[in-house]
Amino acid sequence: MKEKLAAIDVASNEELQQIKAEQDVILQRLNLMEERRGAVSEEVFNRVLSDYEGRMTSLEEQAGPLQEQARVQYAVLKTLTQEIEACVGTAEMDREELQLRHDLGEFSDEIFSEDMKKHETRIEGHQGDLAEALEMREGFLSAFRSEEELEGGAEPSPDPSDSDEDSGEGDPDDLVSQSGPPPIPMNGEPDPVELDDQPQSEAEETAPVSPEAEEIPEQTDSESLSPPDLDDGTMILRWPKLIFQTENGDFEQHTVVGGSTILGSGSACDILITGIKVAERHAEIIMIADGHMIRDLESSVGTLVNGVEITEWKLAAGDSIQLGEAVLIFKEG
Repeated sequence: MKEKLAAIDVASNEELQQIKAEQDVILQRLNLMEERRGAVSEEVFNRVLSDYEGRMTSLEEQAGPLQEQARVQYAVLKTLTQEIEACVGTAEMDREELQLRHDLGEFSDEIFSEDMKKHETRIEGHQGDLAEALEMREGFLSAFRSEEELEGGAEPSPDPSDSDEDSGEGDPDDLVSQSGPPPIPMNGEPDPVELDDQPQSEAEETAPVSPEAEEIPEQTDSESLSPPDLDDGTMILRWPKLIFQTENGDFEQHTVVGGSTILGSGSACDILITGIKVAERHAEIIMIADGHMIRDLESSVGTLVNGVEITEWKLAAGDSIQLGEAVLIFKEG
């Protein structure tokens, strides 16, 4: 375990802590400015406010890539911590069993004493690893505002002035459609589809939409996924992403597109995952009515979510997915 803990990269934490400290100073000054707003002219107030807002935006841009790196490393640490805690529990039960068997007369005092020393040494080693892992955890937490931000990667609310409605420009990860699923280009990234500004008949404009028409049935076949008929509205579908660190230390981000996405080391997979013990067809992410679900494809080593081996699991933002020794972070779009 010590080797695995040593392999976790914590370099981003120090930079994030510095950025966070600078942001805290700016936030304090913004609060103080608001208290003194009436003491200065509106022009001066807005000039200083614009300066601080620009510096906050710059700091957020600096923090973004570092935060993604930290989240991937923290997911690895979280999985290792759970494994170490399990080792501590197992070692303590083994010690308790040894004591019971000795009390029942199975071992002589000499053998019991020797074996007990081995168990104590084993427990101390695991507890030392656990203490190191918890200390590293505190280092990650100190670089974020909260554990929820660290695990979930919640993004700040967009500025209303930058909304798609005002600018006419859409997010490339947003799919807008009224009649069916948008086409997927060869590069695997969905292109936004513009709505047809076709006039509606009076009957179409006034016709009520039944509750059945508003429900999105659960589908697993990517060819059968089709948004419901909407009256004078749109459906926005944002594809989730998987973020993981390759064997050479680079970070990769892949968009999960469509009703079914196969993960594995085989060239025929939708998303290629390299790493030790990753099966050719290891797991599948399926789009369901209220999100996405992952299921193991009977791989030899199994699929873990948040350190727990699963057969099927409904994914949530920030979930850690482990395929062999490859760890991925599920991020909602």
